[in-house]
Amino acid sequence: MAEKTQRAKRDPEGRRRVIVEAAAEVIAREGTRKLTHRRVAQQAGVPLGSTTQYFSSIDELRRAALAELARLIEEDYDEMFRAIDAAGGTAQAYACELNAYLADAEQIAIDTAFYSTAANDPELRELARASIGISIRRSLPYVGASQAKALTMLMDGAMMETCLLGEPVDPDAVDLAVKAIFATKPDPGDAC
Repeated sequence: MAEKTQRAKRDPEGRRRVIVEAAAEVIAREGTRKLTHRRVAQQAGVPLGSTTQYFSSIDELRRAALAELARLIEEDYDEMFRAIDAAGGTAQAYACELNAYLADAEQIAIDTAFYSTAANDPELRELARASIGISIRRSLPYVGASQAKALTMLMDGAMMETCLLGEPVDPDAVDLAVKAIFATKPDPGDAC
């Protein structure tokens, strides 16, 4: 940890990055209510004054940390959809990747913290909307627009249920839902 602190002293942008990553870790593990400059400094292994030097308010630090979480979510989508593509873009490939995501407790904690906080913060809501949009767009090569939205809703609902139950949802139920969405032919006359 001393090496991390020394390196950050010579690299202001590196120190700022370490602080943001630490804040993101605190939020993912403990929620936004536990986010304090002191807690982040402890997690980052930097002096308390460093966190306030780079982030004058806890709200500013929270937004930077949640933006980092959004970036990580986008990276995870990229990885997931590369795997789906490599497996042929089938319903089974999609369900397999979704089940793998739901089995990653740490990632579920990060994503749930991000979305839960965004629900009550208009600025962060835009980041969440962007994340939802990425999921929909990345699903379009496999299904139509309505199905892509349904797949995203399935993913978000399964994420929340996994978080609330403390265990992944039933993989067979995920398989069934994904296959049903893939098999559905949209009827333009059904719009409400």
